[in-house]
Amino acid sequence: MEDPHRDHGVPSRRRPGPACRRVCQLGLTVAELLTAVAVSAVLLGLGVPAFSHALVVTRLASTTNQLLLAAVTARQTAASLNVPVTFCAGNAAEGCHGQWPAREWIVFIDRDHDGHVDPEDSVRLSERLPASDDVRLSGNGPFKKAVVFHPSGAAQTANGAFAAGRLRICTTRLGAGNATDLVLIGSGRFEPEARDFAGECPPAS
Repeated sequence: MEDPHRDHGVPSRRRPGPACRRVCQLGLTVAELLTAVAVSAVLLGLGVPAFSHALVVTRLASTTNQLLLAAVTARQTAASLNVPVTFCAGNAAEGCHGQWPAREWIVFIDRDHDGHVDPEDSVRLSERLPASDDVRLSGNGPFKKAVVFHPSGAAQTANGAFAAGRLRICTTRLGAGNATDLVLIGSGRFEPEARDFAGECPPAS
């Protein structure tokens, strides 16, 4: 009796293993897979620097907006509550220390217009940049002490003098266009001004 499982002279073929079947289903040869990996590595190498650059640009812009919002908040609070409001480099515990390189600032109701957080004053905003952020801050003129907003919206020093100056937001991780100045004019308005220090961060002057 003839064996039904006999192959009748047809050469036997081994079934491809799982790895081979996956490659065959994709229609790729080993050489094509290696080429795809090489191209992916090149694209990744090109993409990482671009992403890093975009991240630094975003941090510079977000910090600028954060500081501008704090200043606008101080000015609007002074007008709405009819009290002097101070914006300065400092923190709730120390008050105004004027050290912008510390990258912290506060906004507080300053009833006696002296640039100090007294017991009767209240802090409305206290912010600090994270340690991982590489943005640098500096300020000149009244920013070295305190900017006090009058209920009229005008910017003054603690002794009541006209206040005008600039607050600089800068990073050394960008080449061109690596800084923005928030220029304070006597009316109390801030005008952003793009600056290019070619990767350097000189203090505001």
